[in-house]
Amino acid sequence: MGSKSTLLSGDLGKILLHESATANRFVDLFAGSGAVAHFIAQRTELPVLTVDLQEYARILSAAIIERTGSLVGDTVLEDWLATSNASAARADNPNPLTARIVNAERAQASSFSEGFVTRHYGGHYYSLVQARTLDALYAELPKSEPQRTVALAALIHTASACAAAPGHTAQPFQPTETLLPFIEQAWSRSVRDTARNVVERLAAAFATVRGEARVGDAQSTVPTLGEGDFVFCDPPYSSVQYSRFYHVLEGIGRGGWDEVSGNGRAPARASRKTSEFSMKSKAPAAMKNLLVGLRRRGCRVMITFPDADASNGLSGQDIIAMASEDWTVQPHYVNSIHSTLGGSNDGTPRGGRKKLKEAVIILAPRSTIVNVPLAVAGKPEQITPRTVATAAG
Repeated sequence: MGSKSTLLSGDLGKILLHESATANRFVDLFAGSGAVAHFIAQRTELPVLTVDLQEYARILSAAIIERTGSLVGDTVLEDWLATSNASAARADNPNPLTARIVNAERAQASSFSEGFVTRHYGGHYYSLVQARTLDALYAELPKSEPQRTVALAALIHTASACAAAPGHTAQPFQPTETLLPFIEQAWSRSVRDTARNVVERLAAAFATVRGEARVGDAQSTVPTLGEGDFVFCDPPYSSVQYSRFYHVLEGIGRGGWDEVSGNGRAPARASRKTSEFSMKSKAPAAMKNLLVGLRRRGCRVMITFPDADASNGLSGQDIIAMASEDWTVQPHYVNSIHSTLGGSNDGTPRGGRKKLKEAVIILAPRSTIVNVPLAVAGKPEQITPRTVATAAG
């Protein structure tokens, strides 16, 4: 949701490269898919640090930023891809998919004792054959690094691309007359071929300087940052926790959940990470606290956020107003497309994207004027005021 992949080829990419040119390190505090981190890691000589609440996001970032060499033609990855020769579940099936077939696959998948993808998601997000192929690939992940991380990132990307769901995994499509064609389309994708394509793309990409990907909270990371860091922030804009939308990918990243339930095949809510930025009652305060912390550390910052009001109660204009007192603010605006979380917004059955303006907000710590009394050497009783520029805090 709100991925920056497309924008990076245009104005956003140009702004990022220009603003990070004088930095010592690039930090992405809400890394998500890792698209921005990958962009910087491959095009600059800056070490990149990424932070995200979810393990799957750490894996996606690490697959590129923690490597400084190509894996094209790597025999370990080739052997891994050969683990399963299963092809798409329904690519050559002349019979149309029916609700009865979907429900039968769901019942069969739930009876499997091995393979968490099949047991948790088979017949829901994936056909039985797709799920078993994903399980086979997970079971045979390389033991050595960096091949294991690259393979696991490829598996997560593949699971996302093949899911019978509306661009996220909050819930799979249900076998209604309207949605059966979308299930059939998704179930006809080859896990094997998709995984190979992703591995080929990832293997050829690597960082110029080795970086680090972490699981963590943005707020708790801020005290570890410093003046040489250029910090990129693309915080949540939804009032619904992002962990709800990506629990399938997180499950694959961490090797499965203890159990899943409901239409979404989701783990218990207590097992899913939460962010104050996705709580309407707390998001404004969370943003203020983040700005205060970054200001104290003397970091330069770029924040991207929808210019219009988002469902978490914030907008790009709100963030600009919060920052205006303590920062030099330079806003830019770019055209963007954000997810409507699977909802229809264009009159089509599966309309799920919305065009909007995105604020790209550049922040530099503002100097403040303070009066510092300086004692004259040898005459402590004589005080001379001197006006100096200093960082706030």
